[in-house]
Formats: sequence, C-alpha cells, structure tokens
Amino acid sequence: MNYFFSQIVADKRIKRQIKLLQEIYDANYPITLEEIADNFGISKRTLFRDIKDLNHIFSDENVLEHTTFSGYTINHKHLIEDLVVQVSEQSPLYKIVSNVYDEIFLTIDEWADDLFLSTSTLYRYLGYLKKILKEYKLELKLTPVAIVGEEVNIRHFYFHFFYNTNDISSINKPTEKDMKVFQGAYRFFKDKTDRKLVTQHRSSLYWIMVTRKRLEQGHTIILDKDLKNIVRKMPTYEIMPELRSLYFPDIEEEYVTEDEIMYGSLLTLDNYVYDEGDDYGIESVLDEEAISVMNQFLIRAFEKLDRKLPQEESMSVYVLYLRDVYLLSQLTPLFQRNSMDVNWLIKHRHPAIYTKWLEVLSDDPIKKKFLIEYLEDVAVNLAMFTYAQHYGESGVKKHILFTFDGKKAYLNYLSTLVNSFVNPNIKVTFIVNQHITNEILIDLNVDIVVYNYKEESEEFECIKYRTERMPTERDWEKINKLIFDLY
Repeated sequence: MNYFFSQIVADKRIKRQIKLLQEIYDANYPITLEEIADNFGISKRTLFRDIKDLNHIFSDENVLEHTTFSGYTINHKHLIEDLVVQVSEQSPLYKIVSNVYDEIFLTIDEWADDLFLSTSTLYRYLGYLKKILKEYKLELKLTPVAIVGEEVNIRHFYFHFFYNTNDISSINKPTEKDMKVFQGAYRFFKDKTDRKLVTQHRSSLYWIMVTRKRLEQGHTIILDKDLKNIVRKMPTYEIMPELRSLYFPDIEEEYVTEDEIMYGSLLTLDNYVYDEGDDYGIESVLDEEAISVMNQFLIRAFEKLDRKLPQEESMSVYVLYLRDVYLLSQLTPLFQRNSMDVNWLIKHRHPAIYTKWLEVLSDDPIKKKFLIEYLEDVAVNLAMFTYAQHYGESGVKKHILFTFDGKKAYLNYLSTLVNSFVNPNIKVTFIVNQHITNEILIDLNVDIVVYNYKEESEEFECIKYRTERMPTERDWEKINKLIFDLY
C-alpha cells in the first residue's frame, strides 16, 4: 500500500485488516493466529474479531480457509489486490472524497448517519482529511462537507487521489472515452509536429478524467496573464485551437476557454518522458535571465557533485526538466512534488547524490527564479537523472568482490545468490581460494569487497561490508545500496 493511500484509509482497524490479509496470503502455509499475534504485537482476540469482519466482507466468496489444528490460508484463486480493494473501500474517507468528487454534498449529521459513525468519530476522520488537503493548499468546508480552494489545486488533489489509489480501488477509473481522447491527441501531435513525443499514458488518462469531470461540473481554470504570454510563445501554440475538439469532446463550448486549452497543453509536460538528445526548445519560453540562472546552477551543481559537466545530449534531460519546473510551477508548485514513496527510496538508496543536489538548490538563485518550493522533491528528481545518466554510461563497470567462508555446497549456494541479488551491470568476482589483501584489491581494481567472516589482518582501502555468516535480505539490500551510492 503506497503512502498516499495509507493516509486516506486512516482507520487503524482497516489498515490492520489489510496487513492481516497480506500476512496470511504471503505465508503460503496455514498460519496460526498465535504466529500473527506475535508478529503484529497484538492480542489473538483482536485478530479473531478482524477475521470475523473479513469473513463478513467476503461473505459471498470462499476466501479465508481455516483448519482447526493448522491455521488460516487464503484461497489463491483470489488476487490479493482484489481482496484489498474490498476491505479498503470500507474506509470512511475514501467514500467521502469520492462523493465530494461527484458533487454529492452532505452535512456532518447526514454523513454520520450514512457511515454509521458518531459525529465525534466522523470529526476525527475529517481531521485526517484536513491535514492531507493542507498539503495540496486546500481547505475542508463542513457545512456541507466540501473541498475548497483554487481550481488548479483541486484538480491536482483529485488527480493524485485517483492515480495513487488506482491499484487499490475500482472506483473512478479512466473510461474508454478518456482513452480515445488520449489516443486522438497523441496522434495529432505526432502528425502536426516533427518532435519525438514519449508520454506516460496512464498518468495522462487520469489528468484527462479529472479535467473532463471538473468541466462537466462547470469548474474552469483561469491562467495568470504572464503564463499565457509564455504559452503563446511555445512552438505548439499555433496548433492549440485545433485541440479543442480533441481534448474536450461533448463539453459545453462556454467552458472550453483558451485558458483550458493552454492548461491541457501544459499538462503534457507533467507526463513527459525525458530522453537524452531531446530538443531544448527553451529560448521561446525562458527569458535570458532564467536561462542564465539555470546554466549557472547546473555548472555549480556538477562541480559540487565532483563530476564533469555532461555533454549537450545528456544535459538536455536536466534542461528540459528544469524548463518544465519553471512552466508548471506557474500553474502551481504542487507539480514539483513526487510521491512520498519515491522520495524515501531515492534518499535511502542514493543519499550522497541527493544531499549534494539539495545543498546546491537550497541557496541558489534558481530557487527564487523558478519558484521552487519543494526542494527535496526537485533534488530527488535531479538525483534520479544523475544516477540514470552515469549508470548508463559506457566504460568500465564497477567491480565488487565477494570472499565468503563456508563448507561444501554452501559456497555454491552463496555464489548463486550473488548472481541472483546483484545488478547484472556490475562486474562480480567470487574468490574463496586465497586470503584477500589490499594488493589483490588494487590489482583487480575492486570498488567494494564483501565478506562473511571477521577480518582484522589489515585495513582495506576500498569500501568494505561484512554480512552475517548466512547473508540476510537486509545484507543484500545493503550491498545493493552501496553499489548504488558509487554512481
């Protein structure tokens, strides 16, 4: 379950029931409540109540199977994702947000009756929702319950709500009509321009779905005058009027304004898939000051990273990303944000690269000129570009040497594990027939040495990591993290 959806679920009982389902499903054997209670740190009595609730939710299906002496299993004809859907959609917040999206506005008392909750409990749930909405620069109105704020931020919230819960919920997904809009617009751009266009289609579909819904409800975007002047200078501006019928079929003409057409065109930047060698096209949308600030920022950043400034083809990825940050931030800085899960992953896997980008961003003029509000998120994206670029470069592969101790077939087994867990783009050497010294490491040009025994005879000059005698999942994760940090 991703971080965003875990916030929406809110209810500890539902979260625990989802976790319980996953535990039984993953066990692949009849697992007892005693085992689960010990793993979760809760009582068997609480788990038994959860089992009763789950059986009630799945009353028409043979999902949970119980053997008196051995424990619980889940019939594997059911996909765990489908089971999680049925449990998670019991969440009061999910029902409230979905109804407000459909403009079904109820009072506190009406919601309490509809959800079979006390008003005090309902207020507690709405307190969670207020915190989430605050992150999107929105507010929650209670008379009746409604989401209020700038239209661009409301659309942004609904996009992330449905896009991030797509794998969990079956409610409010893009339709065949949305797919036709995407396919028609994509073909149009390819036919009318000579630009290579690679765009993320699932993200595009959710933007189309939310935009269409809001327009059908009569909610329109009003763009800043300066931003409209910039859009008018874009190479694609001349063909924008022709997009009216493609972007907005069946929408009343009074709502299909120039601002909405420009907004739809700008959204393509949020779905853009960056590729080396793409044409910058920045002179038409960035003023001389912005271009100068961006160039100086990149020079300073790569000095901080202790890396050569990329060649023009590789540099295009950074330039296009920063161009899009500049443009989309004038709609709302929320476009700078990543999911919490992506941020966590990159911070933990590439702390050195991430930290250096963050340090440069923190006191650089680009922060003000490009309206960068979410420094950590932008630093994460730049770190991902840096890793992808340098990891994909041709040249000498990074070298990791494994020197494990073990008897008989165990060493064969460890050798197989090494090849299974370590990235295939890494050069791997497996040595067991000699004592490892600095001289050997230097001669083999080793970047990391990994061993599973106590070694105090000399200090290795390269990166070293000692695993458990029997390497654990945590050890393999740590080894791969060390490899990632080399780039």
